[in-house]
Amino acid sequence: MFKVFILLGIFIVFVYVYSFIKIKKNRNKTKNIDSVRDFHDSYKHLTDKQVESKRSDGYNKYVTKYNSSEDYREK
Repeated sequence: MFKVFILLGIFIVFVYVYSFIKIKKNRNKTKNIDSVRDFHDSYKHLTDKQVESKRSDGYNKYVTKYNSSEDYREK
């Protein structure tokens, strides 16, 4: 019975070390990904048009995915 606990402990340590190494490698690969910047860049052509046509009452019209003129964007 004691051998089962030893094998179970070794297995848990192995899974923990493997997961830690995998997460660390994945974190280094995705360090330069900036989703917010990519989102803003994809809608920049729509917001640039609206900057030119600001209203005099101080209200800014924002472009969201719901009121955008684009129906679908293929990535």
